[in-house]
Amino acid sequence: MTIPSSLKLRHLEAFLDVARHGNISAAARARNVSQPALSKTISDLETLMSVKLFDRAGRRTALTAAGATFQSSALAAMRNLEAAVSGVSGQAAGGQVKVGVLPTVAGGFFPAAALEFSRGYTDALVTTVTGPNSSLIRMLRSGKIDLMIGRMPMARDMPGLAFEFLYEEPILLVCRPDHPAREWSARKALKTYPLILPNSGAIIRQNVNQYLSTLGLAEAKPKFETVALPVALALLEQSDLLWFISRGVVERELRAGLLTSIAMNSDYMTGAIGLTRKFTFDADSPADRLARLLHQHAQRLTVTRQS
Repeated sequence: MTIPSSLKLRHLEAFLDVARHGNISAAARARNVSQPALSKTISDLETLMSVKLFDRAGRRTALTAAGATFQSSALAAMRNLEAAVSGVSGQAAGGQVKVGVLPTVAGGFFPAAALEFSRGYTDALVTTVTGPNSSLIRMLRSGKIDLMIGRMPMARDMPGLAFEFLYEEPILLVCRPDHPAREWSARKALKTYPLILPNSGAIIRQNVNQYLSTLGLAEAKPKFETVALPVALALLEQSDLLWFISRGVVERELRAGLLTSIAMNSDYMTGAIGLTRKFTFDADSPADRLARLLHQHAQRLTVTRQS
């Protein structure tokens, strides 16, 4: 059969996501697209191939016999394509996994999982890269890293990538433990004391801006912008500044009593933490093992935080 000229990589990626998740809704959430848009992509693919790939029964979407056959071939094709990209980029698969790590997981969650991974997979080398979300997305697309761990990227950055949910992470308003406003309402504290905001390109900045707007403080001007813990910690220790930041960045400092948080009582000052990656890893590869271990650690973290 000749490959239809209209068949695109996005069709294969959408098909593999729906097959993996077992229903359109879950796959749409993982891809950060609307359910109707993903349904249309699958329908277009079936039309292009002149074959039914899924049986739709209620909320479940099960592969047909033809779909199961196509899944096997599509996975192999995606692996070959990604291996080719890695090859020309000078990225050896070997026993190495390359991970982009965002600040919210860099201080606790990721190191704990990485240590367990290294004990069970002694021949593998874990290489970590830190940087802005946008930079790590570019590295992921080019094959320079295997996966990225942190907050869910913006929808505009997700085409061609899959997001796997790990856990919910709140955004906190923190200050030094003896701050005069430590027991005040968040609104009163924010109207009285100067601010450190996340950088304008940070994923959580949109949440923070929305929260300030609901308090009538949309025009609040920060004194500093950063998501870097060493910088902000030094500023907070020596001033009455307040800092909006993801809990994962400051969790150890909160436990140690170096920082405290001011209650905000907001349901939407939270967001998904997860893995962002391309669609396929070779089974039992270092990247695949690390991804599975991160999911296990996330489950344990969720139980610990709820207890």
